[in-house]
Amino acid sequence: MRLEDAIAPVRAAFADDDAVWLVGGAVRDVLLGRPLVDWDLVTTGDAEATARAYAARSGAPVFPLSERHGAWRVVGEEHEVDITGAPDGITADLVRRDLTVNAIAVRLADGELLAVPGALDDIEARTLRAVTDHAFADDPLRLLRLVRLATELDLEVDPETASLARRDAGRAAEPAGERQCAELERILRSRDPVDGFRRLDDLGLLAVVLPELKALEGIEQNRYHHLDVLDHTLQVLDSAIDLMEHPEFAFGPAAPAVAEALTVELDAGSDVALAVRWGALLHDVAKPQTRTVFDDGHVGFPGHAVQGAAVAESILGRLRCSTALQRCVAVLVREHLRLGFLVPDGELDPRAVHRYRVATEPFGIASVLVSLADRWSTRGTRARQRWIRRHEQLAAAMALALTEPALPPLLRGDDLAEALGIEPGPELGRLLALIAEEQAAGTVTTADEAIAFARTAPEED
Repeated sequence: MRLEDAIAPVRAAFADDDAVWLVGGAVRDVLLGRPLVDWDLVTTGDAEATARAYAARSGAPVFPLSERHGAWRVVGEEHEVDITGAPDGITADLVRRDLTVNAIAVRLADGELLAVPGALDDIEARTLRAVTDHAFADDPLRLLRLVRLATELDLEVDPETASLARRDAGRAAEPAGERQCAELERILRSRDPVDGFRRLDDLGLLAVVLPELKALEGIEQNRYHHLDVLDHTLQVLDSAIDLMEHPEFAFGPAAPAVAEALTVELDAGSDVALAVRWGALLHDVAKPQTRTVFDDGHVGFPGHAVQGAAVAESILGRLRCSTALQRCVAVLVREHLRLGFLVPDGELDPRAVHRYRVATEPFGIASVLVSLADRWSTRGTRARQRWIRRHEQLAAAMALALTEPALPPLLRGDDLAEALGIEPGPELGRLLALIAEEQAAGTVTTADEAIAFARTAPEED
């Protein structure tokens, strides 16, 4: 589609204002053959007045986006329209931008195209090039944005720009955690996030923004693994994404339930699918500090899943990710080994399903997915194909079992406390949990049986 055709709706909306320009990513995307989704506008006039006038015409709400930069947003049904002031003129605005492909503008009144030198050539060559040698120093968030754009848009980073990024890489953690998180999550949600994280590493950004992940590099594992922990982690991320995109190949009849479980929203900005990506990326994050060489020479990582859950929460907390996302990822990291421990048993029984459900709820299916991705990515000299096959069968069976709702409790806690003559507290909770497991196993089916079981239940070790 030609540029003038693609931007026709936005031109029509502002055709009577020769101070308004469509700029940056909006123009870039159209020139790259991508759809024009949101409208990024710059005006050499009054940004607030322009925004309020458009909001009045369209009947959409308007609010200030950044008082410091004089930016306003109008939220329409089909488009978000951001309008920023350029008191020094459009040319000065373009020169202050990060990358040449973002330093292009179209005046809506007459279609005049304005760009920094080389911008259109870089669009043609699909190259990301810094506008100035201080582009990243001016705003260190641009370091992460560089990788995000390269990953999302499948563009190459100009070698000189890569050198500038390496020079300024130490500043990548300066922006607010939530701004870092937003860029990292867009990389995680991209078509091939493994490429994105390798780019982060190549530019020296991984060690600055996610030093815990960089610390996995060079950590040798045992003979069940064929990769060090960092490469294994990226392999698990790739496997998890493939499972999410094609659940039918691994989960059979449970595939629709797996797909549905991934769409569950954790909060306004994240869902279980995003948590699975984070969980895959951080599942072995505590291996460096737990690596142990035993007397027989065997290498192990005792406690790395439990410690890893705490480390993952710390990382996501530092990045100001939501509490709901942190909790979900912590479950996925803490329990990523649990399904594998069932592989030697071969078949699932109701008791095993119940224990897995309790340990992972409400993210049991997501946990199964991370576990299988981990198994797929573990192919050292001691790994055996039959174990991988059994793990696949177990994952499909567990996912299918988890689609069935848990049985409703046979009795309430206060009823059990009254029957046993005990006070509410940890012991009551323990007995209720034991009853729930026996109910799942089918050995206790009524409230009277549950009370009788509780009277003779073994004491806690």
